[in-house]
Amino acid sequence: MYKEELYEEGIVKEAKDGIAIISIQNSDKCEECTAKIYCKPGSTTGRSLTVIDSFGVSTGDKVGISIKGNKILSATFLLYGIPLILLLSGLFIGMRIFQINKELYSTLTAFGLVSIYVLITFYISKKRNHITKSYPEIVFVSSYQSKN
Repeated sequence: MYKEELYEEGIVKEAKDGIAIISIQNSDKCEECTAKIYCKPGSTTGRSLTVIDSFGVSTGDKVGISIKGNKILSATFLLYGIPLILLLSGLFIGMRIFQINKELYSTLTAFGLVSIYVLITFYISKKRNHITKSYPEIVFVSSYQSKN
């Protein structure tokens, strides 16, 4: 999975400041896709992806998107791995530290650690506005639609 590279085609819904929102159609592959964490559910027939726009595309352009396996792996680790490690660490630390109501206090410790992680991550992402290094990239523009 680390060296895997996924390709998808879609239509540009919006583009500005080097970032584009691409509309892609749902397919049978969506159910087993490892890149689900990048897709934002839209209607029942489509999804949208936020991508790096290195071509200067416009609304209506048909584009090809590439998502590298290492980006999927790192995003999955940040989204699921670190909170799981913090949750388990909080449980084990709480069981060692507290003598009375170990289960309750260790659970609260675990949720507290995860909450702190979520708040820090949220604050950092708002502060940086867009963390584009983990975004998928546009790799080609297959056709240009008429521009207004």
